[in-house]
Amino acid sequence: MKEQNKFWLPTIVAISVILGVFIGMRLGSNGANKFGVGGGQSKFDELLNYISSNYVDTLNMEKIKEESYVELLKQLDPHSSYISAEELKGVNEQLEGNFEGIGVEFFIVKDTIMVVNVISGGPSQQVGILSGDRIVTINDTLVAGKKITNENVIKKLRGKGGSKVKVGIIRGTSKKLSSYTITRGQIPLYSIDAAFMLNKEVGYIKVNRFAENTYIEFMQRLDSLLQKGSMKKLVIDLRGNGGGYLDAATKILDELIDGDKTLVYTVGRNRTRQDYTSHVEGMFEKGQIVVLVDEGSASASEIVSGALQDWDRGTIIGRRTFGKGLVQEQYQLSDGSALRLTVARYYTPSGRCIQKKYQLGEADYDMDVYNRYKHGELTNGDSIKNADTMKYYTMVKHRPVFAGGGVRPDIFVPLDTTLGADPMIRSLMNGGALQQFAYEYVAHNKATIAAFGSAEAFNRNFDKDAKVLNSLINSSVKDAKYIGVVNASARAFIARQLKAYIAKQVWGGDAFYYIYESDDSTIKAALKHLQ
Repeated sequence: MKEQNKFWLPTIVAISVILGVFIGMRLGSNGANKFGVGGGQSKFDELLNYISSNYVDTLNMEKIKEESYVELLKQLDPHSSYISAEELKGVNEQLEGNFEGIGVEFFIVKDTIMVVNVISGGPSQQVGILSGDRIVTINDTLVAGKKITNENVIKKLRGKGGSKVKVGIIRGTSKKLSSYTITRGQIPLYSIDAAFMLNKEVGYIKVNRFAENTYIEFMQRLDSLLQKGSMKKLVIDLRGNGGGYLDAATKILDELIDGDKTLVYTVGRNRTRQDYTSHVEGMFEKGQIVVLVDEGSASASEIVSGALQDWDRGTIIGRRTFGKGLVQEQYQLSDGSALRLTVARYYTPSGRCIQKKYQLGEADYDMDVYNRYKHGELTNGDSIKNADTMKYYTMVKHRPVFAGGGVRPDIFVPLDTTLGADPMIRSLMNGGALQQFAYEYVAHNKATIAAFGSAEAFNRNFDKDAKVLNSLINSSVKDAKYIGVVNASARAFIARQLKAYIAKQVWGGDAFYYIYESDDSTIKAALKHLQ
């Protein structure tokens, strides 16, 4: 009986939470708060008190309560959620665009913490930490060779602003340990990964999320591209961008769409229609625009791509987007946790709701992208099914577009499945062997690499005889049968990845993406269209 009780307890409590909440809401006039706990004791509290006092085994009641809140929100929709106080800090950091720490990006190489990038203006740069440095000790405790994890490193290096941490560094080929004391501070989390010119006329900006500072970042990077004097066309890369703040998306749209036009509107059962419109004279209202999307582009990414498509202002290239058209509002709870509740749906200017269909408790919602792959949609544009057969029409050219299940691209680009299936590439990429080789190569050859002068020159001229590439393959691939039988496309892919990771340590994120995306099929499709 004991095991049966343990099995049913979470279900009983979850159901009781739901009943308690709805009963409490119906008694709202007696001072009840939004969770139905007010006036006297709720049925939920009564139930938990009885369980706590009488259950056969010792229980962690706080854990049961936390899990019950999660179960409650699952009964509503896939995007309403309960966030514990501990989780909320990390969630807010991503959207607020900063955290407190020392300001480095790192990668663990052979049980040693390798500094991959030093944040410009951050605490580590101020004391002289460099890309390629190896962190061997933290606060005089040896961390190298201790099977340390990313989570452990973050816990040791992050901390309250103004506090200090001492790190022991080995640089390059030196065997001498140098000590640095770093005062932790506010570290920006950038939401723009890269911005550079694809050619003389076409600029490129990659946005990884829509955070509090994304609009300012976007404007700075767009301005820097326009200052080059020759940019007439723009590619905005939203692939893998899961969204974020609605406000950030609409502000960026306002810089790209002229006049007084609806960009998006929201409506909910208890929320009247709210329209977000363009009203400022934007920085880039005339030049051609292409937006790159895929099955990972969601929410705010779909607001941007949907509005540009509806106003015939931009061409959408890639694969069907995720399909999240629900708007969440965050409600702070007294213990520091939060409720994210879906309060409205958003609609593109033509009236489309992008949200894909869901049913309560249906596992298929989380499996949707996998099911698209299984049904051939990611490799064949003709396999895309219209979730809503009703046609909508773009605002200028009156082209038919469809609602439900995401934004359909104007130009389809299939997922490249051939390289991912290559055993050589899997061997090098999955275990981090390629990144590890790149970081160690830079540690011994940084001056030689910097002598190329620029990422463009490095990309054209580095390793023309493939000696470095062959060294990577021979030293990293454990199964000898794969060596010497690598096909040309796999070799080219590995070489490009290797150059990108090397360039990142010398010239930063723009250089990484400039090389990483240099043979990308979706970018090629964008450039072909813009011609």
